[in-house]
Amino acid sequence: MTGFQLLMLYFSTSVSVLLLISGGYKVIRDFISAKFESAVAAKAAGANKDSNNPS
Repeated sequence: MTGFQLLMLYFSTSVSVLLLISGGYKVIRDFISAKFESAVAAKAAGANKDSNNPS
């Protein structure tokens, strides 16, 4: 591993740690949770649409 690659690795690791420490974990968790809930709601709406139309 070259020195430049090692520098990039340390930089990305430190930025990730600082992001998580500064509260980024809550933002990421809420974003994923919202996406999951909207996907479940869309799937449930699609299932309700199919059950109301017996063709």
